[in-house]
Amino acid sequence: MASLLFFAEQARCQEALRMSLAGNVAAESRRQAESSIGYYNLLSGPVAWRFSSALAVDYDDNVNLQSQNKEGDLIIRPNLNTQMHWPVTLKNSLDASLGVGYSFYVRHSDLDLFYMTPGSGLSFDIYAGNCVINLHDRVSITQSAYQNPTANGSQSFAQLDNSAGVSATWDMNKLVAQFGYDHATDTSIGSGRQVADTASDNWFANAGLHLLPQLTAGVEGGLGLISYSQVQSAPAQPDALQWNAGVFAKSQISQYISGQLDAGYTVYTPSATAAFPNPASSSGIYFQLSIAHQLNQFISYSLSAGRSTESSVFGQPYNLYFARLQPDWKLFKKYSLSTPVFWQKGNQLASQLYGSGGSSDYTQYGAGFNIGRALTQKLTASLSYQYVRENSTQLGPTYTVNIVSLNLSYQF
Repeated sequence: MASLLFFAEQARCQEALRMSLAGNVAAESRRQAESSIGYYNLLSGPVAWRFSSALAVDYDDNVNLQSQNKEGDLIIRPNLNTQMHWPVTLKNSLDASLGVGYSFYVRHSDLDLFYMTPGSGLSFDIYAGNCVINLHDRVSITQSAYQNPTANGSQSFAQLDNSAGVSATWDMNKLVAQFGYDHATDTSIGSGRQVADTASDNWFANAGLHLLPQLTAGVEGGLGLISYSQVQSAPAQPDALQWNAGVFAKSQISQYISGQLDAGYTVYTPSATAAFPNPASSSGIYFQLSIAHQLNQFISYSLSAGRSTESSVFGQPYNLYFARLQPDWKLFKKYSLSTPVFWQKGNQLASQLYGSGGSSDYTQYGAGFNIGRALTQKLTASLSYQYVRENSTQLGPTYTVNIVSLNLSYQF
């Protein structure tokens, strides 16, 4: 399942809006966990714990993402996961999650990497009347270069992401308002070339009105201040300001269909530097449409598509279009099956913003499947396959990669 994470993760939208969406996903995950009977498997006083371990064996036929002379390798990935829930008081609770592992490459030991799974971090909820305040710190270390199409064909690319901040949700029955702040850093590690790391301060706010029991609509906005590190091999990437304003609507359309739409206008404005004395601004619409549909007792699917301006894709601003479809099939009683497909297209804004020559575009698409089965009450096995193809103009070679994974997960 971890090997298919790329297909399921949300697109990186405008930074401030992305922080808001990430907070909503994290809050929903905590609510589901706390309401699940038997979710935690160890109780130590008032603190509940959940422990699990996993072992994945992957075969990657193109570890360096080359168009010719491809080199394959066998990768062994053991990992440990723990989650904790501590109700500090009747109204306050502390949650922690940590997933760590190591990637061992049999032939390319220079690619070995310690990793930390997305979702790791701390969260502290404070309830005050009809207001919930959340303090959080989310961190991850990921490697696979194809998950960042602008990584210039370097499988040695890895990235440390950290986001720390505070958010507050105020539920006034018919009206729900949310606002917050996050400080986010993206640090490249193990990369074969020097790139600009980024840090950003992001403020977001939204307010929604329950128009009907099944429909909530409102307005949203965000502001981000982005700074880039110095790169000796290239002119410094100008710091920038990005803001967005728009509307959203989410609805339980029927018992089996739910959807959400975020749409609005975003502006990315770089600051002037000695290397780029007269930068231009980039502006345009953003949108993200998400649909979940339980078609029948055997088939369900989720669909998302949209456009965003990403302020930090491997040290460069990009316009992105994306679409993802994940069908889930319950055709066999003891097996789970999913067949995700995705497509995305990116356009670098350097020529538009700074007047630099040329532009770098890419198109990436892929498909895969994952089939899993519970072998015992605590042991689960899954087999997955991924196919990814990328066509680039100046970013690097056109390549294809095939990855087969066998995963074993044990729940203590």
